[in-house]
Amino acid sequence: MKSVILLLWVLPLVYLTFAVLYHVFLAVAYFVTADRAKVGASRTRRYLLFIPAHNEEIMIGRILTSLQSVDYPSERFDVRVIADNCTDRTAEVARSHDVGVLTRGDESKKGKGFAIAWAMKEVDLGAFDAVVIADADNLIDPKFFRGLDEVMDAGFKAVQCNNCLANSDETAFTKVIHLSRTINNELYHHAKYKIGLSSYLMGNGMCFTTGLLGDHPWATGTIAEDYEYYARLASCDVPVGFAANSRLYHQESRDLRQASKQRLRWSSGRFQVAKRYGLTLIKKGLKDRNFRTIDASFPLILPNLSLMVNMTAAALAVAIGVNYFHPVPLVVSWLIVLVALEVAYFASGMFLARMPVFTFLFALGFAPFFLLWKACIDVLGISGRRAGQWGRSTRV
Repeated sequence: MKSVILLLWVLPLVYLTFAVLYHVFLAVAYFVTADRAKVGASRTRRYLLFIPAHNEEIMIGRILTSLQSVDYPSERFDVRVIADNCTDRTAEVARSHDVGVLTRGDESKKGKGFAIAWAMKEVDLGAFDAVVIADADNLIDPKFFRGLDEVMDAGFKAVQCNNCLANSDETAFTKVIHLSRTINNELYHHAKYKIGLSSYLMGNGMCFTTGLLGDHPWATGTIAEDYEYYARLASCDVPVGFAANSRLYHQESRDLRQASKQRLRWSSGRFQVAKRYGLTLIKKGLKDRNFRTIDASFPLILPNLSLMVNMTAAALAVAIGVNYFHPVPLVVSWLIVLVALEVAYFASGMFLARMPVFTFLFALGFAPFFLLWKACIDVLGISGRRAGQWGRSTRV
């Protein structure tokens, strides 16, 4: 009986162990690997910045104002706000900031992915070197385009920017998200860029050369257009670079209730893409003996950070219960080791976030509620529950 019980643990333990050790490996790589050397003097490119917006009259002015402080020749970037199925004054507010506005009304195809695909057909992309996509509730860092140039000078045709929080100290929820976002940006994306692996796309702050968009046109068949396009690029062995110095600041929801609809949409969309592309991508990598393609499949087939923590905690709780009736001390011990590694991983994230100890403890106290909430979101996402395409979270 004991042997049978141990066998039942093999696959879950192997999966969880690989996920945890993979994250630990990237964290170690981040701290021991130097940044890539810059490739000579960076050249200025001609950028087209798309800002998809659905009923964003409150926030749209802020990002457009922040663009006035960008340290980049104004003649080298153009802005187009995509006012998609808006019922408010988004388009009027955008025009008052003297930027181009593309107004779209299509009730049959609502959503950011559809809006972007439509806008790309409305503009002559051949007049630009690259297209950037940023959300309407962002603030743009002055060095934003300079950071993109650095990564594209290194040869990358697809780039993911550094997504930061504009309101990181506002509530317990934003403090936890700030810690999570810092870990994701630095210990995952930046680490992968340092050692020559591909980042994945996060929807906000994506950049593509117009040549790449010509070879691989933007299209979406899911509600996770960023993940889907990433999977398509990965299957064609097109890596995504990470621009650590190209920062934009996102206005995060203030609490769990405000963030639920948006997170459910993200979760269900990502699981949808994972089911469609995950195994196919890793099989392709194994067949081609291409480690970069194999690694590119990991964001699709491995759990995200919060899901990994929840799965480890759940496995440990079950193992302790099973151990009461049929002793499995090795399983319990190993799961405790995985939990300890995850705690160390979060502690390194606290160091990178320069988070004061009291603030970290405050966030840590809120973490169980956050993880329980996130578990519910992931369960609904896995089940196929959807929250629609456009569902702007309440933020102010």
